Amino acid sequence: MNSYVITPKNPLEQQQLAQFLTQSHLPARVLTDEKKEDIAMLHFMAEGDPNDTVPEEEVMKILRRS
Repeated sequence: MNSYVITPKNPLEQQQLAQFLTQSHLPARVLTDEKKEDIAMLHFMAEGDPNDTVPEEEVMKILRRS
């Protein structure tokens, strides 16, 4: 079965969409920004080379910026 991703432009559209889905008894899930990031990360991990490594120095340099 196909799925649809709908992104409301504002809180009013989000409320109207939620109301429509509830009244129509359509199953729906909310994808938060965090969940979308997780999906993207899983996608990139699946594409990546499992034998590829990153030097520890590079990881530490990135962590220090945070």
